[in-house]
This record gives sequence, structure tokens and C-alpha cells, in this order.
Amino acid sequence: MKSFIITVKTLALLLVVILYCSQIELNFPTEAQASKHSIISNGVGDITFGKIQALDPILKVKIAKGTSNASGMGLMDINHSIGELRKAQKLVHQERHLAQSKLRKVLGQIIPHQYIVVLKDEIKHPQLVANNAIVRGAIVPFVYNNAIKGFAIKIPNKLVLNSILSNPEVDFVEPDVKVQAFSQNPSTGYSRVGGLSSVNVPHSQTSINAGIAIIDTGIDLNHPDLNVYKQVSFIPGISANDDNGHGTAVAGIAAAEDNSVGIVGVAPGARLWAIKVLDSTGTGSISTIIQGIDYVTQNAGQIDAANLSFGCKCTSSALNLAINNSVSAGVTYVVAAGNSGEDMSSWTPANNPNVISVVAIADSDGKCGGVGPPTQYGPDDSLASFSNFGSKATLAAPGVDIYTTYMGSSYVTLSGTSMAAPFVTGAAALYHSLHPGTSPLQVRNALIAAGSKPSTICDGRGHGYFSNPSGNEPLLYIGKVDNLLYSMPLRLQKDTKRASTRKFVNMELLINI
Repeated sequence: MKSFIITVKTLALLLVVILYCSQIELNFPTEAQASKHSIISNGVGDITFGKIQALDPILKVKIAKGTSNASGMGLMDINHSIGELRKAQKLVHQERHLAQSKLRKVLGQIIPHQYIVVLKDEIKHPQLVANNAIVRGAIVPFVYNNAIKGFAIKIPNKLVLNSILSNPEVDFVEPDVKVQAFSQNPSTGYSRVGGLSSVNVPHSQTSINAGIAIIDTGIDLNHPDLNVYKQVSFIPGISANDDNGHGTAVAGIAAAEDNSVGIVGVAPGARLWAIKVLDSTGTGSISTIIQGIDYVTQNAGQIDAANLSFGCKCTSSALNLAINNSVSAGVTYVVAAGNSGEDMSSWTPANNPNVISVVAIADSDGKCGGVGPPTQYGPDDSLASFSNFGSKATLAAPGVDIYTTYMGSSYVTLSGTSMAAPFVTGAAALYHSLHPGTSPLQVRNALIAAGSKPSTICDGRGHGYFSNPSGNEPLLYIGKVDNLLYSMPLRLQKDTKRASTRKFVNMELLINI
């Protein structure tokens, strides 16, 4: 056996000598060779974003001189080189595992070949990192600079994804997911106008000094009842003019002008920012929504509240991070709970703890007490049958048979948590206008404190609770002057009371139409 081992070592040494004499150096795959594979088969590559670099000297195997003595240093050099090779292989396997761990799993309807890349906070110029992906053949539709640092990417193959995952500047990567606007089919019945229900809203005679971002399908830019201040579209080749109707309906509930035409929103005449992230079918991707949130964050000094009347039964760390950073920048986010009649804990972004999540109630007469006629989605003053619910809910608001603005300068009656959310968005904007400098948390707490509770005694008008077997979240109520207007000058308080009275006259005219 000993002689056999000596023979094997002698043959190995002979091979070494031949290679040495031929001046052949053993290196690992070149960049051209490695680029043919998404994974380097021999496991010894120093992978960086967009490029496979040469190995460090410790990872290079080079045959040493002095191998003529089979029983001496030559065999020791061979054993040493083999050991170093094994260490190198182990190191690369570890690096590969670390890179793959950056790819996060998500729930929801994944969009093939599309990803959201989130960079580490210290990265100053995401565009430079994105440029490397573009060089590799990727498409980068969005670069995020404000809500998060990163970019969206469409990749032609896994080689690009592997190079991104191996980039030390990347924090994590997640697949892109589809989202959908929340709305039911148009419904009939006793129409209710924004603010003319259990949400009994005081209005001033002038426009509310607040900015509201409607992150949705866009807004009818020519609607006479809407004050569209700015507009931007992140749907390629399409303007922010609403081609679905959903965003326009949301905008009217939040901020239709108090102009004796059509309806009156909760924050009448507030400056509306039309931010189109959903297409004509009401569908969009999380990567596009993050771009909308990034835009809002960039303009946080002018935008007080943002409405998100969409979502998915999905997960997205990138979306939650973007929302959280935008809230930190001072924007109050209001999100529809969803229309699946289930616990909202698995619905994004409604389950984010830093947003105001809104469930919908059915209300047919604009009064508490449950004495109005039943609706298509449940009895008067009850949780709407379609509404999601649960411990993640922050507030409830009317969401059945809501009369509001629509595309084509028209009006429509709609139901859904999409219609409930903008009641709260308008209230948040109104509170911001009356209390400049307040934080989103302060706004959230103020609206919760002012809302009707299960213990609230019905006053025969809007101030009172509803039948809610699935929770005890407050019902939005900002009708009492001392809830929101205690810090206003006396003259403005009087003007607001007069405007509130005029609002009821408008209601009677609309009911008779």
C-alpha cells in the first residue's frame, strides 16, 4: 500500500513538472467564460455587480518551482494548493449563499422577470448602480431616490439577477407584485354625498389649504368640481388624465369643491395631486406604486395626506419601507382595507401599522341609529358585507352608495372601501390645514379621538356608532365644531358654521335629482 501511494504521488509530481516546463499557469474562468453561466460551476469567482473580476492572489493556483524532489517541498506545495483551493471553494459557496439570501420571498401575483431592488441607506446615487444593470441588458423603468434608495428592474435572464444579488450595495431584492384598485360595481339606492352622513363635516367658504395626493388611476383633469393642482403619470405613454374613473371618484369624496355644483368633499377645494400608478383596468405593480410614493416623498413639503385605495393579498418589504419613510417625511397615508370580506391582516398596504386603514360601513340615511332602509351590502349602520375587517383597522367610514365625481365631468354612485378611505383622507387634510406642523401620528390620534365609539350615544344625526361584530374601531366623525376647529379664529369658525348650513341645502337639491 505504501508503495502504491508513492507511485501515485510520483505520477502527480511528474504532471506538475510537465505543466511547469510548458509554462502553463492554472487560472479560473475568464470573464468571457463566466458570462455564459448564471452560476460559476467550479465555485471560484469574485462576483461584483455587472462584472466578474479576477481572483485575489490567494484564490489563484500557481505551480511553484522546486518540485523535482517527490518526497520534499513539491508534494507539500501540491497539498497546500489543494487546501487553498478548497478554502476558496468554501468561501465562494458562502458568498453565493449570502447573495441568494438577499432575494426575499413574497406573497401575491408575481410579475415574471420584474424585481424591486432596495439599496442600503448609505448609497447616495441609486442611478449609478442602476446603470450597471442597464449595461448588462436590464430595463430600469424607475429609480427611487426619496422614499427608498433603489430601482425597479426587468431582467432578460438570471445572470443579471445574480450579479445584482452579489452587489454589496444591495440590501435586498424582491419580485414585483400586481395590485388592484378596490371598488364594487356601481350601486343604486339612497345616494350619500361626501360629508353628508355620519361624517358630518364643517366646511369653510374658501378652499382648504392642504395638499392631497390621489395615488390611483389619475384624476379627470378637466372636472369642474375638482381642484387638480399637479399631475404626473408613471404609466408609460399615458397622461394622468383618468381613463378608469376610480381615481376621480376617490378625489371627489376627499376634496370636491364647495361651489354649489355637484358634491362637496370633506376637504373642499384642497389641492389635488393626480398621481397615476394604475392603468385603465385599475391594475398596477408595486414597483410603480413605490415610484408614486417616491414622488410624494420628494414633495412632502406640499402634500399633507395621500390616499391609497388599492392593494393586494400579498407582501412587500419594499412597499412598507417606502411608506414608512414617506410617513417619516410628514405625509399621512390613508389606505382602503379591501373588499374581500375577510381579515385584513394579510392585505398590503392596509396592514402597515403606520397608515390609517379604513373599513366601510353601510349607511342609507346619513344618520346613526340604524333606522334607515337596508342597502345592497347590509342593513343601515352596519359593517358593509364586502368590507375587510380586523385588528389592523384604524377607522371606519361610509362606503356604500356614495355619490361622487367621475370621469367625463360626470357623477356616479359607487360602493367599496375605496370610497370609505377618501373620507378619512379628506379629514386628515382638513386637520393638517387647521393645525399646521402636526405629524401623521398626531393626525391619526386626533381622528381616532374624535370618532364615534361603541359607547357614543346616538344624537339623532351623524354622531353615533354602528353595528360592528368584527371590531371596535372608531367611526370617522368630525362634525362637531370643537373636534377640529377649536384653534381657529372666531371669524373663521362662524364662516365655517354658515358654510356647513349651506351644505345641507345642497344635499336636498341633490336628493331630488
